[in-house]
Amino acid sequence: MEDIKTNILDLTYTDIEAYVEGIKQPKFRAQQLVNWIYKRFVFDLEQMHNLPKAFKVEIDNTACMYMPKVSHVSYSKADNSYKFLLKTNDDKLIEAILMLDKGRATVCVSCMIGCPLGCKFCATGSQVGFIRKLTVAEIVGQVLAILQYSKDNEITNKITNIVFMGMGEPLLNKEAVEKSIDIFTHPKCLALSPSKISVSTSGVGEGLADFIHKTGVRLAVSLHFTTDDLRSHYMPINKHFPIDKLIKELQKIKLKKRDYILIEYIMFRGINDTLHQARQLLGVIGNLKVKINLIPYNPTETLAEKASDEQTMNEFAQYLNNKGVFTSIRRSKGTGIDGGCGQFALKKANS
Repeated sequence: MEDIKTNILDLTYTDIEAYVEGIKQPKFRAQQLVNWIYKRFVFDLEQMHNLPKAFKVEIDNTACMYMPKVSHVSYSKADNSYKFLLKTNDDKLIEAILMLDKGRATVCVSCMIGCPLGCKFCATGSQVGFIRKLTVAEIVGQVLAILQYSKDNEITNKITNIVFMGMGEPLLNKEAVEKSIDIFTHPKCLALSPSKISVSTSGVGEGLADFIHKTGVRLAVSLHFTTDDLRSHYMPINKHFPIDKLIKELQKIKLKKRDYILIEYIMFRGINDTLHQARQLLGVIGNLKVKINLIPYNPTETLAEKASDEQTMNEFAQYLNNKGVFTSIRRSKGTGIDGGCGQFALKKANS
């Protein structure tokens, strides 16, 4: 039986040092190898001209550098975003989005193929279902593939922000997400500040505070509803981890002076968009240090609800802002070409 090769892109910098020493090479070779991958975005050993031939042969015999391949790209002029459909080694589809805005280049990455949570308003969970978790290499590889494509096509030569807001629930793939964040933030790899990375979760259990303290990233919480009855109806995970438990977990987080928790709130017409529910929302968040993002519902084939109208959203936001809670309205990127909330991969997979 053929030995399974180590995927270098699955490894943190510390892991790569251990790998290099394990194949009897000087430790400094780890730095050279990582520079080619994470600074120059070169993945072909033959092009890594400062590596000795013996080292390349050893890598070739024991390791690989596999990452998802770009299968399809669509550009939205309306919001200056690129939707990437990437294919894994087992021919599964991942979606990722590059969003360009005022000097920022943000990549929205997926952490799963599909999602097990089954939120009724999300195309990923309700239509794609859950297939499997992504590996570290498949998460990190989304960013590397987009960077390589962006440099080749003169779109951008750097990524300033990363958000885990694509397909899947990050805290149900915690180990791979944590290792990916280590690679994204390590000064010898992509060298992003943890404050430039956001992880969005529906709140799936205890340990959220520990995750934030360990990684130092920003947190976004998909709350969306102010009562357990409503939230459980649209988000089955709430039956396991209801609002009061979620809030208690958030209260454990020790935020730095300028940090805050982002509360994401999708607005459905006539369901969760009244001023009464705005008051309830204030009661739910209590004394948490938060900012609130109101998001108009992006229709899916399996849920017939409608998005709140602009006036209702503005009044909801104004009420919260008047109460001292910073609230903004976010328009979902990429919905015009099926790039929002699992639609892009879904459409391509079914076409």
